[in-house]
Amino acid sequence: MDVTLLELTPFQIDLVGGFFSLTFAVFLGSALFFFASRREVAPRYRMAVTISGVIVTIAAYHYWRILGSFESASLGESLFNESYRYVDWIITVPLLLTELVLVLSIDAARRRSLLVRLIPYSFLMIALGFPGEISESTSTAWLFWALSMVFFVLILWTLFGELSREIATEHEQVRSTLRGLRLVLLVTWSFYPIAYLFPLLLPDAATAFVLINVGYAIADITAKAGYGLMIHHVAKGKTELEEGALVA
Repeated sequence: MDVTLLELTPFQIDLVGGFFSLTFAVFLGSALFFFASRREVAPRYRMAVTISGVIVTIAAYHYWRILGSFESASLGESLFNESYRYVDWIITVPLLLTELVLVLSIDAARRRSLLVRLIPYSFLMIALGFPGEISESTSTAWLFWALSMVFFVLILWTLFGELSREIATEHEQVRSTLRGLRLVLLVTWSFYPIAYLFPLLLPDAATAFVLINVGYAIADITAKAGYGLMIHHVAKGKTELEEGALVA
């Protein structure tokens, strides 16, 4: 992004740094919750909850590095390293897709089929987005945004269809949470490509920098910690239904 952090006002520096710090703290707290609560769900769903804990732990580490890089860059000691966020995404996004697939009521063959498609899609989506994010050429940024969006749409199309089929067959106790999960998936994921475009659409580079970084932080909290909580709720709801059926 073509902006020197020394151009930011003190308020903008505090705002961005505050959101990085908040995101780091949320992820640490979420990790403790997920690891402590995995025993609340049936063994078949524990891997999904454990993955939620792993995701936010990885994200917390990268936000700690992002915060350190931002503080150093805001003092003019170094450049802001935007690659930390992409390193985080290339690890955590496939895990996010995996945890969702693990709580769906599908057989092992269907699960493998979904992951074989979704994980390469996610890798290509992120890998193609990075060159455009760091490029100073507007045309290059638009090109890689468009290429990345192809795989973004494929992921959401696949997951939205799979969740819709799951909702149609699940018990009402779980169905409402799955509807919410589907909405969270659609809304939070859709914000990423919008935030990506702020530097291309806004004339003021400092404002664009603030908006994209605050926006990514909010989206990351929702798409990782919030999404993980909903996965936990789905797993717990299914566990209660299955245990109730066994007792009956």
